[in-house]
Amino acid sequence: MSLEVIEVRSPSNLKVIGTVKRMNKDEVRGEIEEAYKGFEIISKMPLYKRTAILRKVSEILEREQERLARLLAMEAGKPIRDSRVEVLRASRLFRQAAEEVGMVLEGKNYRVDAYEYPPGNENRIVVSTREPIGVVTAILPFNFPINSFAHKVAPALAVGNSVVVKPSINTPLAAVEMKKILVEAGLPDSAVRVVTGYSSEIGDEIITHPLVGLITLTGSTQTGLKIASKAVSLGKRIIMELGGSDPIIVLEDANIERASSIAVRARFEYAGQNCNAGKRIIVRQEVYDKFVKVFNEKAKALKVGDPLDETTDVGPVINKESVENLNSVLEDAKVKGGRVEILNRGPESGSFFPLAMVTNPSLDMLVLKSEVFGPIVPIVSVKSDEEAIRIANSTEYGLQSAIFTNDVNRALKLSRELKFGAVIINDSTRLRWDSLPFGGFKKTGIGREGVRETMLEMTENKLIAITLL
Repeated sequence: MSLEVIEVRSPSNLKVIGTVKRMNKDEVRGEIEEAYKGFEIISKMPLYKRTAILRKVSEILEREQERLARLLAMEAGKPIRDSRVEVLRASRLFRQAAEEVGMVLEGKNYRVDAYEYPPGNENRIVVSTREPIGVVTAILPFNFPINSFAHKVAPALAVGNSVVVKPSINTPLAAVEMKKILVEAGLPDSAVRVVTGYSSEIGDEIITHPLVGLITLTGSTQTGLKIASKAVSLGKRIIMELGGSDPIIVLEDANIERASSIAVRARFEYAGQNCNAGKRIIVRQEVYDKFVKVFNEKAKALKVGDPLDETTDVGPVINKESVENLNSVLEDAKVKGGRVEILNRGPESGSFFPLAMVTNPSLDMLVLKSEVFGPIVPIVSVKSDEEAIRIANSTEYGLQSAIFTNDVNRALKLSRELKFGAVIINDSTRLRWDSLPFGGFKKTGIGREGVRETMLEMTENKLIAITLL
């Protein structure tokens, strides 16, 4: 294999399914400069033309749903049924950006004659406009290569920015295909550029280049905070959607059948590789044994296997490094007194990892204190609501949380104590509305994603004051 080419292997069987260019810093610098040319074009484009392009992208994504879903299943190991949903969400997201951008950019008229100072306000008109920032760097995660592309690129283009996209080295093919679709829809080729290569070689360039005005990243907390520190020191804007260790709290009056079904899906969907997966389950001791029994049965009923198989529920994790990290988490739990049970095994080939449950976990275990990106679930027994809240809040993350109970008043009281960006009552931590603010407390991130929120973050607010003569 040439050193200038990176092979992309399917995590389900480790076969090469494509290649991308291994770019160097000079090439990336050229892509950023090209993107600035694209910014000069798209920022001057009438809004109706930009929204027409976004709507056309939505149409093409619907037309190409099956092809893209199959690529996603092979490249990311995401089961084909879930892959179809991701492509459909991306289509809807481009459409939502087209529908909402007019409201975001409409500006305001301020009645400054309400203020005595500065003198003369009765003869002034002050309005505000929102203007694009310029070149946006979008750093994508491996787990949602199409939908995360849409979350970052659609709002950026809608308000008149250009974008340099840096996909994960594990899933770059989806971003390349998305770029082709944008150009097919009528977007100037320079308005979105895709750079491929190892972050250690090109990462600084896409963050520090003077033409880059904003960096939006979805990834680990450790990586995100390093990038944020460097970006802010250079006066650049940032949107960081980082780690999560979302708790599911099951109270003694909950519907155990429903709670366990949702919890199994929340933890094991896409082999547990979702930022808002239900990564920790906290159960009142009154129903703990019953919950564990039902959860165990439902997890064992899942089919782990080939992501292209229509009946597969859970596919592989992304790579062998992930398998090694997950083995370390289980070994840590065993050493510290946890009881590890394997609930379900997949194929021996590829990067499959067994669905595992840890009972009797303690707060010093990795399985409870770190973000575990894979199909391992700790289930904790608690004696009181206060203990449940304490354990839920015990990590440095605060993305989403869930409470299962038949007492809504009780749930609302508990929600005040939970330090998370969202509290979902009687449903999954995986719930996300693409047009609503999404993000969290503490080290889970900086800023919020969501179509309208992202547009606001990606624009500058400018006041224009006119003194009437």
